[in-house]
Amino acid sequence: MKTIYHSGISRGLVIFITLVMLPCYALMIYLSLWIGLALLGLITAVIADAFINTRYTIEERTLWVQCGIFEKKMFDIGLITEIAKTNSWESAPAASMNRIRLRFAKRQTLILSPRRQQDFIDHLLRINPHIVVKPPLSTTTTLPTE
Repeated sequence: MKTIYHSGISRGLVIFITLVMLPCYALMIYLSLWIGLALLGLITAVIADAFINTRYTIEERTLWVQCGIFEKKMFDIGLITEIAKTNSWESAPAASMNRIRLRFAKRQTLILSPRRQQDFIDHLLRINPHIVVKPPLSTTTTLPTE
């Protein structure tokens, strides 16, 4: 069975990106740089698509991560060793700052921001009960969602 978890979206992150993009739009319009304006529109569309279409799909023992129009990446849930809360600003397939970091057996990490974090964590734990969940997360604590 396949279960899809969508990424949460942080208002603060949307506001930050908007505040960065608006002056660029204003400058392109003021200077009548229509090609630049078109390119900026394309960049905005790609960013919006990433916010809207970031999702995490669990299918059997596989975690599929898709961020917008970019390719899907596959991860073996059996190789996850740890889940921990993170506030990292590193680039990740996560449209929210309410993030978790998955650590894998080969020192690989993956940062995600599922909207229903606790359901997502519980689902991973049902598949791989050997995952260590680091504080402040626990299987009995409900995290706030955005």
